[in-house]
Amino acid sequence: MAVPTHTRKKVEMFVERPLLKRVLEVVKTSGARRYTVVPALEGRGLDGAWNEGLPVDGQHMVQVVVLTNEAKADAILEGMETLLQTWPGVVCVSDIQVMRPERFS
Repeated sequence: MAVPTHTRKKVEMFVERPLLKRVLEVVKTSGARRYTVVPALEGRGLDGAWNEGLPVDGQHMVQVVVLTNEAKADAILEGMETLLQTWPGVVCVSDIQVMRPERFS
């Protein structure tokens, strides 16, 4: 028997650590109540490879993950669009399936 699932949105934001407080304010303003912040240890972007060992604080990256409904995801995207006009970062959105939809509304 298949377990019933419900569609929600996953918003993933990769940003420099100094921008984290502003990103979390965007998340809170959207009405989303839950998020996870994960340190990004290294990667490769438009400007080449980077890693946590670099002495420049602005290069220390984090990933913010929010699982929420479509309306709140849209609000997060609007807020992030403004921030990304002056800060580097990547935002990804995908449809996901969750088992307990009330936790991700």
